[in-house]
Amino acid sequence: MLNNKYTELIAKKLSKDITKAEEQMLDDWLQSSVENQEDYKIYSSFWSDLKIKRISNNADNIFVGISAAIQEEELGNQEEYHIPEKSSSLSYLWRGIAATLLVLVVAVFVYKGMTNKEELPVVQSIQMIEKSLPVGQKMKIFLPDGSAVWLNAESSISYPKRFDGERRIVTLKGEAFFDIRRNPSKPFVVKTQKMDVVVLGTKFNVRNFDNEGKTDVALESGKVMVEISGLKSEKHMLLPGEGLSLSKNSGKIGKYIVEPRSAYQWKDGVIYFHNTGFDEVINKLSRWYGVEFNVENYDGRKWEYSAEFKNDNLSNILQSMSFTKGFEFELDQNKVTLKFN
Repeated sequence: MLNNKYTELIAKKLSKDITKAEEQMLDDWLQSSVENQEDYKIYSSFWSDLKIKRISNNADNIFVGISAAIQEEELGNQEEYHIPEKSSSLSYLWRGIAATLLVLVVAVFVYKGMTNKEELPVVQSIQMIEKSLPVGQKMKIFLPDGSAVWLNAESSISYPKRFDGERRIVTLKGEAFFDIRRNPSKPFVVKTQKMDVVVLGTKFNVRNFDNEGKTDVALESGKVMVEISGLKSEKHMLLPGEGLSLSKNSGKIGKYIVEPRSAYQWKDGVIYFHNTGFDEVINKLSRWYGVEFNVENYDGRKWEYSAEFKNDNLSNILQSMSFTKGFEFELDQNKVTLKFN
C-alpha cells in the first residue's frame, strides 16, 4: 500500500484541490517508478467509477464509518495506518477529501487483494525503436528525453519509445557520439557487449564495431562511469579529454589521452589518419563512403599514413594519397581498384 503522504496527494490531485508545490511533489513521485504510475492509474479508475465528489453532503458520516471499518479489519495487517481523529479543527472541505481518500485506500486495497495477494509486479510492454545504418551513411537522432545522437555508418542503436524506470538505457553496435541532457535522478546508460557507459549528462563517443578487437569510450565534456561486465566487475571514471579502451579478447583495459580529430570529429565530417596502417585506412574509407576496395600488387610492406580531410570526396582523398603511397586508382560507382607500382 502507498505511503499516506502520497495517497493524500493523489486525493488532492483528483479532487482538483492541489497546490503547485504538491503537484510537483506528486509528479516527481510518479516519474520515479512504473509501479507508482500503475498505482495512480488504479486510484484514478476507482475515483472515476465511484464518481466521488470533492465535497460530500455526508462527509462526516463517511469519514467516521470508513475509519472504523479500516481499524476493525486492520487492512490485513499490511501496514500501520494512522486515521485522524475527529476534531473541530478539521474543515468541512477536508472531511470530504479525507472521506474520499479513505474510500480510495479501501478500494485499491480490495482490488489488489482480489487480483493478486502477493502484488505481483505489473509488466508493461514498451515499444522499442531501432535505427540501423549501412556503410556510407550517417544520421543524427533525437532520443525521447531530447538527447542527441550521431550514428556512424555500419552502426545501429536501439532505445525505448519512452524512458521509464530509473535509468535511460540504449544499446549500441558500431559507433555513435552522444550529447546527453542532464538528469541526475535518471542516469543515461549506453550498453555494449562488454561494458556499460553511465552518465548523467555529457558529451562522449562510444566505438564498438564487431570486426574490431576493442571497444573505446572517449569523453569530450562532463564525466562518465565505465562499468566493465564479466567475472571481475570493474568501474572506471573518465574526465574530459580521457579515453578508455577495452580489449574484447584479453579483457585488458587502458586509459589514454583523447585526440578529438581521431575520436569523435567524424560527426563533423572529419577523416583523420595518424600513422595509420594500410588495412585500417581501407576499412575506414570503405565504411565512410560505402565502397568496396580491390587491391592489386600490394606486397604487405609496412604502411603508415597521416592526413586530415573534412567533407571531402573520395576521389580527392585517393588522389592525395596516391602521390605519397605510389599507387594508381580507378573509381567505378561503389567499387575502387588500387594498383600499386
